[in-house]
Amino acid sequence: MRYDKMIGQLRNKPVLSSPEVLNKLKNKASEIKGVKETYSLIRKLASISGSNVSNVTLDRVMYSTEMLPPLGKEYWWFLFFGRNGERPMQLMLLIFRKYGQNMLFNDKRIVLKRLTENRFRAVTAGWIYDGKEFHDLGDTNAITTVYSKRKMIVSDISGQEIMLTGGFPDYKLKVGNVIDLDIRKGDYLEDKDACGVFIPPFGMAWVDVFSDAEGIVLGEEFKGTAHLQKVVGITTFGPFHWGRILFQNGSSTSFFCLKTGKESKRYFHRSLTFHDYRRKKVIEFKKPRLKISEKEGKMPTWIVEGQDDDKKLRIVLESYVTRKFAMKGGGSQVYIEYAVIPREFSLETPNQVITLSDLGRGVGTFEDAYGSPI
Repeated sequence: MRYDKMIGQLRNKPVLSSPEVLNKLKNKASEIKGVKETYSLIRKLASISGSNVSNVTLDRVMYSTEMLPPLGKEYWWFLFFGRNGERPMQLMLLIFRKYGQNMLFNDKRIVLKRLTENRFRAVTAGWIYDGKEFHDLGDTNAITTVYSKRKMIVSDISGQEIMLTGGFPDYKLKVGNVIDLDIRKGDYLEDKDACGVFIPPFGMAWVDVFSDAEGIVLGEEFKGTAHLQKVVGITTFGPFHWGRILFQNGSSTSFFCLKTGKESKRYFHRSLTFHDYRRKKVIEFKKPRLKISEKEGKMPTWIVEGQDDDKKLRIVLESYVTRKFAMKGGGSQVYIEYAVIPREFSLETPNQVITLSDLGRGVGTFEDAYGSPI
């Protein structure tokens, strides 16, 4: 009786036809090939790690979607700084996807699905500070389409269409009737770069575009700077700090470090750079010893100090806007972004001392992120 039942179950079980089997094998082979190409891209960008990246590579990364293996992540991040006012305008847009079927983003369930080679369902988020008030653009489980040949990204946030078009150095960003910006080449020491870290089987790589931007935001004139970034990685969530500050005279400073834990003061993969626009010189710290501390108040003040054998930098950043993103699924990540203005700055080298009075007013972003791989 038991054998009869087993035979009956086998008879009722659907059997894949040869075309179906071949199709599954082809899809699996295509996935494997795609993952290999993702690793190859991360290795390539990590080997560049600087501004010597071609326009072709920049556009290829910006206008493509990669095949993501487990722990894979891919996102587009657009940040804009205004130049006017005590607390300049800032705005940020994010398109984020990761490996898996779903995730929680700010406690909202997000369906993750690769629909076609260049079309996927993921999350979009964004915010605007108009100089006086904070405007949350919301979190949307949007369908995003990336057109490689047409150099176009189309998505949606809270019912407003997001569209980025163009190629380096000229782009246009439009978000419904909220944002309409022309992005053009600016006068910077470095206006693009490609960077990465590759420690097999993990890796993270990205490209940056630094430009000027002009247009309309929330019905008001905007004139300032643009930072367009595309990131692809195969890694766990984890804690880090990142910041970039632009000054009135065209100089800028940026820093980055990974941390061993949320409250840890042990940093690794550290970087600290100052772009001295007046002297047309990039000052890069070699294996900088970083110290980053938070002074609590109504809004946090961040103090960043770094030095190597012959250079020392200190900057005090006062926060005036903050936005928090919390992600769960395949690990967890809390990402807090602070709009900041520098209240103190000093850079000492064997040949010069630069202070805030030499640079003029500044504006920037400081990021505090922490997470867990489980």
